Amino acid sequence: MTLAITIYDALTTANVPPDKAKAVVHAWEAEVEKLASKADLKQVETHLTQSINALGTELRASIKDLQSALREQGVELRAELKDQRSSTRVLQWSIGVTFLCVAAPLIRSMFGV
Repeated sequence: MTLAITIYDALTTANVPPDKAKAVVHAWEAEVEKLASKADLKQVETHLTQSINALGTELRASIKDLQSALREQGVELRAELKDQRSSTRVLQWSIGVTFLCVAAPLIRSMFGV
């Protein structure tokens, strides 16, 4: 006997009219169809685990790519800073030489040296 028949028999034994007992059994069967079985849940669990693992792999690859790009940008930034320091030194020397060329004669003429 199936569970539906067992429920029907129990209801009719409890003096529930047969048409109402059938309605209860049909409603119960409709609800049971919506329930997930252990196999359904296991399949969903497997699918979710695979999806999570795939996303984790993709995320780790993206992180590695970002780290590589960041390292490259760091190298480029250090090179640019080095170039700017060189340019700044040249500018400082130029200002110093200009100051000496302008200030030295001015000081000489002011003090008559």
